[in-house]
Amino acid sequence: MYYRKILLNIIIAGLTCLIALPPSLAQNFDITSHAVRNEISKAMDVEKKIQKRVTAWTEKAADLSDKLNRLREEKQRMEKKLQKLMRLKTLEEKKHAENKRKKKEADRVRNELSDYLDSVLVKLETHIKQDLPFLMAERQARIDSLKDMMVDPTESSAEKFRRIFEALQIETEYGTTIEASQKTITFEGTQVLVNVFRLGRVSLFCQTIDKKKSGYFDIREKNWKILPEDVNRDMAKALAMARLERSVELVKLPLGRIVRP
Repeated sequence: MYYRKILLNIIIAGLTCLIALPPSLAQNFDITSHAVRNEISKAMDVEKKIQKRVTAWTEKAADLSDKLNRLREEKQRMEKKLQKLMRLKTLEEKKHAENKRKKKEADRVRNELSDYLDSVLVKLETHIKQDLPFLMAERQARIDSLKDMMVDPTESSAEKFRRIFEALQIETEYGTTIEASQKTITFEGTQVLVNVFRLGRVSLFCQTIDKKKSGYFDIREKNWKILPEDVNRDMAKALAMARLERSVELVKLPLGRIVRP
């Protein structure tokens, strides 16, 4: 627009000059007119070029403005996304801290449980060694298996707990059952094959195969002692009942005073 005003001023100035020319200069009119037309043409070309540049810059400015608006919108979206990510990061850090705390607590409980189970196993083994000598091979094998399990890293704490308390339950059940078996023992200084009768965990009795001698295990002195002959009949009945060879009936056996080492 500015250049158009300049061009218009040039044209008006040229016409004014032509009108003001004296007649003596009329002969130079054609030359002057031609020069003016050239200047006007150049000015118009310049104006067109300028207009094209203005149009191009206007379009470019509009495009840049659109891009700027899009970038601002993208910035807002990214800021919101960043806020969410920061919130998520804070949440994950809290979860990580909580999981770390739980793991530490679980490790503490596992170590304490392992120590406790070790102590239970030691007490159980000691008890078996001091107990009446029945099923000793089976009971010791169970203890050995539990010892192997306790040092096995693949076994879970829950499984270790289950198996040790299963062993305790088995040992407890021995106190409510009776059993008849045969074994070779040292009886009156001689190795003798006898029938053994276990009365719960209270007493362990024996009777020779010919039923002529009976005895009991002295848990304090850790040896077998003979009983009076009048016990032989009731001892034979007790053995038969333990084998389910006769119906249950009352028998008289010398329990004496229960003594534990």
